[in-house]
Amino acid sequence: MKKLLYVFSIILVVACGSDDPVTPPTVEVPTNTVFVLNATGTVAEKSPEEAKKIIYGKWDLSEAQRLMANSCAFNFIEFTDDVYVMSFIVSGVNESISGAYVLNEDADGTVSSVDLKVDMEGEELTVATLTDIVVTETNGTLSATFNIVLNIPEGYEDYEICNGLDGEYECDKDEPMDESTTASADSNHTKIVRTWVFESKFQFNENSSDEWYLDPCFIQNDDDEEDTFIDGCTGSTEIKVSISAYGTYTITWNGSNQGVKTETDVWEWSDASQTAFYVDVEKETLISIDTLTETTAVFTEDDDVEEGTGDLITYTFSAN
Repeated sequence: MKKLLYVFSIILVVACGSDDPVTPPTVEVPTNTVFVLNATGTVAEKSPEEAKKIIYGKWDLSEAQRLMANSCAFNFIEFTDDVYVMSFIVSGVNESISGAYVLNEDADGTVSSVDLKVDMEGEELTVATLTDIVVTETNGTLSATFNIVLNIPEGYEDYEICNGLDGEYECDKDEPMDESTTASADSNHTKIVRTWVFESKFQFNENSSDEWYLDPCFIQNDDDEEDTFIDGCTGSTEIKVSISAYGTYTITWNGSNQGVKTETDVWEWSDASQTAFYVDVEKETLISIDTLTETTAVFTEDDDVEEGTGDLITYTFSAN
């Protein structure tokens, strides 16, 4: 992806008492004010509003040389306007946690730390705390240093072994999607990049929303076997889909007694019209846009069960 480079020349007319020409300075001014992609600074010196701009984006930790003996390593941490995604590689498998994050303030109104939260059956638990966050820019590359303390609770068997990854890290920021560097305020790209709350799912003219809420209650088996339902499982009470400016697509099921379930993948537009997008690396799942505003989205997916439109899955979402 292209780096975000903006150069704007400002001409100053200065009366110096001389006829000699004055060379105007060159000032870098971002022309795209939709997404703040290149903010730098020390978070501990900033207000929450400023700090959120600094940490915004996808931070690549895949090169961090701190592999646990139990085969857990960081993959990435990403911050959007309102949620985070923390991704690990556990025994060769991608595992992710997502939820809201909280910017803790000192008495002077600056940010002392960032707490990463998960919703455990209605209770907000802190699974990680970041401190000493500093973001710098060198030759067009944004880098961050920070300390992290992990406190992944019992019940997260897939992640608990990662609690030993505490410490100081340094990492680079991934490049944003090309569309994020040029998006206008009224473009579909700007409208779709946000966290969406699931409202309904219809297929074959029937409401199948309950099936999606129950997703955390099933253990996936081989292709030739039916998924196994977990006895005593209660379904999720809320499903959120976060679509980021850095090409990350995240689904989070909250409220189940099985804990928070998170799935991450990549997304990209199918073409320049921005009326449909893919949500996997293989580009096998194409989602079409029926309705898209800043607060409402209606997407359709062709399930390919039979020809025609009867097998279309229609998803409705809302956003604040």
